Amino acid sequence: MIDYGELFYEHYTKFLGEPKKRKTFRNSNEIPSIQILRYENVFDGCTVFTSLGLSRYESILGTISEVTLVTDCAFDESDEILANILFHCIDQKIKIGRGMSIDGIANINEEFSKMYQKNALYFTIPYGFPEEYGNVKILGEINKGVVYQSFFISQKEHEFFVSNGAEAFEDILEEKEVDPFELNRKSII
Repeated sequence: MIDYGELFYEHYTKFLGEPKKRKTFRNSNEIPSIQILRYENVFDGCTVFTSLGLSRYESILGTISEVTLVTDCAFDESDEILANILFHCIDQKIKIGRGMSIDGIANINEEFSKMYQKNALYFTIPYGFPEEYGNVKILGEINKGVVYQSFFISQKEHEFFVSNGAEAFEDILEEKEVDPFELNRKSII
């Protein structure tokens, strides 16, 4: 049996170095845990969080994948929010991939949502990383394992995405030169 966790961990080490911290999250004792690894000094002033263990849910999520989140603040809250959203995707059998958004962060951490005016997590392909970061080789096959990137968005941005789709949403982010790593940024909608 392939140890996806080991493959993704080696992949992260290649691109991010060694994690500074790791936290294990459980949704229940009946299903496998998810770890959130924390990396510092990858991007100036930001912390990178990566999931480890999401790949065990291939049969539910449809892909062998893990998720990265980069943010410039709220480090102590970000790992818990990411883990909760990933467990929500597992519980609801939501296939993770480019161009999806999950709202409801206020249900996880109301104070965070109010403070930063962010209530959703948007998923896409990695940017800011080397091109190879998004694809993990499994048994010599590229694109077999995937790393998606996520970032926090406002409720209005989430609603715009739902109404207009990923292309329009990502186009407007690019047009407005949004730094999605910046948590305190104003909503573009």
